[in-house]
Amino acid sequence: MVPMSVESLKELEDFFRSMRQAFNSRDLKTYRSHFWTDKRFQNLDASGRHDRGWGAFEEVLDQEFRYLESVKLELRDIDIQVFEDQFATVAGCWKLLQIDPEGRGHEQGGRCTFSVCRLGNDWKIVSQHFSIVEVEEPAAE
Repeated sequence: MVPMSVESLKELEDFFRSMRQAFNSRDLKTYRSHFWTDKRFQNLDASGRHDRGWGAFEEVLDQEFRYLESVKLELRDIDIQVFEDQFATVAGCWKLLQIDPEGRGHEQGGRCTFSVCRLGNDWKIVSQHFSIVEVEEPAAE
């Protein structure tokens, strides 16, 4: 197996930073550029929704971006594994804060995984999965 290159690791770190920034600015066109827009694209979100195909996922995102006052996605503790500089798995933690038009905030977070493939000269997310991790409150003594 060919070890991953430092260049691929750096590209993917920049790629996910750019993806997060596009999401947070609700720039659907730039956000879309990070994804494989094929009908075989898979999105499994934390609510249990399963979108098959980029179009189904984009439709939901477009509605959310239009409705919400603001969104803030954070990714942290990201572990990137690159295979032969062509395919990567990315796992980490996510947190999402959504503010509705009335100013009410909704926050959730958990674990996420991404399957990323080099298509031509660009990396594209071909599948993603978000799950919620409940934060346990410390027991009162």
